[in-house]
Amino acid sequence: MSSMTLTPSTTLTIDQLCLSTLNVRTYSPDAEDTAGLQASILADGLMNPIAVHPMKGSKSKFGAIAGGRRYRAIKALIANGDLPLDYAVRVTILDALTDAELIEHSITENLVRRDLRNFELFAGVARAASRGHGVEQIAKGIGQPNLTMVSRWLRLGRLADPVFDALRTGLISEEQAMALAATEDKDLQRVTFERLAPFTALSPSPAEIRRAMKIGDAKAQRDLAFVGADAYRAAGGRFELDLFADASDERGRVVDEGKLQQLVDEEMERVRAQVRTATRSRTLRFLADKPTDQWGNIDHQLMVTPKRRADGSLELPEGAIAAHIAIDASGAPVVSYWWESRKAKFGSERKPAGTDATLPSTPAAPTSESPFAAHHRAEAEQQDVGVSIDGMFALSAVRRAIIRAALVDDALGEGDVGQDYLVWAQARALLATFDNRPSGLGMRTIAGDSLVGVSHEALALARLHVDGIAATGIVAAAVATITRQRFFTDPNLKTALEAYCAAEPGLKRLTAAVVAGIALDRSLAAPGKTCPVHDAVAHAAGVETDACIRTYWTPTGDMLDLFPKAQRLAIAEPFVDRTTFATWAKLKSSELTTAVLAVVTRAGSAGLSWVHPLFRFGPRDDAGASE
Repeated sequence: MSSMTLTPSTTLTIDQLCLSTLNVRTYSPDAEDTAGLQASILADGLMNPIAVHPMKGSKSKFGAIAGGRRYRAIKALIANGDLPLDYAVRVTILDALTDAELIEHSITENLVRRDLRNFELFAGVARAASRGHGVEQIAKGIGQPNLTMVSRWLRLGRLADPVFDALRTGLISEEQAMALAATEDKDLQRVTFERLAPFTALSPSPAEIRRAMKIGDAKAQRDLAFVGADAYRAAGGRFELDLFADASDERGRVVDEGKLQQLVDEEMERVRAQVRTATRSRTLRFLADKPTDQWGNIDHQLMVTPKRRADGSLELPEGAIAAHIAIDASGAPVVSYWWESRKAKFGSERKPAGTDATLPSTPAAPTSESPFAAHHRAEAEQQDVGVSIDGMFALSAVRRAIIRAALVDDALGEGDVGQDYLVWAQARALLATFDNRPSGLGMRTIAGDSLVGVSHEALALARLHVDGIAATGIVAAAVATITRQRFFTDPNLKTALEAYCAAEPGLKRLTAAVVAGIALDRSLAAPGKTCPVHDAVAHAAGVETDACIRTYWTPTGDMLDLFPKAQRLAIAEPFVDRTTFATWAKLKSSELTTAVLAVVTRAGSAGLSWVHPLFRFGPRDDAGASE
């Protein structure tokens, strides 16, 4: 405190003293708990003088700025008759100090004494700032060298009144208060606090609070990277960093959302113009969202892979084709092409699967039929043969046993009926929509409940990373081929199976491959989730090198953003020189993602062969393969 003047210790009487309004200690239970201090003063006297300052507007009163509990203890002893009214109270007078300096002195004094409550500290820092001191002055005044810490205390001390009151009374935790203080917009703090009430110790979580205020909003971050932070600021846009985020995390809030969206629209229009030029289509339409099926999943059967002409331009099929532009985590536009509807591609709004696909025998039971109704329908159906329901089940079991044995004998005679029936039935069941899924196949599907327990967030994240990669396009093209065949479209399942049995071997192999792929419950050979059988399948299919994996998959900014900055730096290190790499550690998270993505996707670069270890499959078991 640059201007502090310390007057040598002197003595004053209790009637010359009062509590300073600038003292940061305000928590009454602590302030009033003076019993032990009273006993100490009676036994040994006042060991440390009380720091006081002249009270404004009074020539005889001095306020206790540090030592409020000592003042209360002496006052209580005098009131109880244990000390005389003229007891000489030792004091140190702090003269010629500003209010801000006095508050800082109070903070320093109380930080090393009995349990100064954090909210008292926050409020004290805010009061010092309101008296004209900046963060650096306050930090110096209270002996706290960490400016970031003092800035956080100041933000918490400036919380909107109802929020700070909730912190002071214990209604919200300090972690919840820090989440609300991620923005200095008091109106937003107040509205969010009221909207999320009531608060408990665990709910809402800090992450939920930040999400409600769009702190670290993923879409806003993508949009900001898309238009460029510099362009956004040049247009008058503001970005408020979250003071409570880790140093390596640039979590914050886009303040001027309208301005950002205006810039996004302008930049998106430029990208659309580039796409129209690349496809030689001035009338190409653009979709706001990728086409979806009735479950809300992306309909990959409508995806189009354009051909590249000799001059580098893209050639799209004739018909109603539209483009979709997504923005990945690095801010790069990702363009994909789609048939606008099933009618545009197939000539009908329905899927190629037959909606009336039933065997010409007994009609299938309604999907909404109750067990009671099913029981009486079954009774009516068996009256003609005079057998009970249980008897009918037993006869059906015998019928199935006969078919199973016949399939075995066919296989022993080098027949393929069992394999054909299995693959065909699964294809009809797995590739059809829910409403068009045929009944009467006589077989349960092989797709189990492998996704039970997986959150909607995890599924959405998985779709984000799977959509658009080459592997997905390959499978979508195969599905499109299969669903055009008669064995898939024929509503008469008996003749459809016969058509499959007579199909070309290559078409059967393609169908079997698609069915097997759908049946996979997981395919990533990650530590703790390794499936050795999948390693063997991958090797048998020829996936043994990183170069082969890169033909099916290309790194994206979204994928890289799954990893912390340290791991992204480790990915890039082998592909850049030391000088360049040394500067990358200082890049912002989004800038680092863009830089790393460039080195692992740039044509002619060594990074083109890079594959993350989690995408590799385990080594071939040569010993097992030779047996």
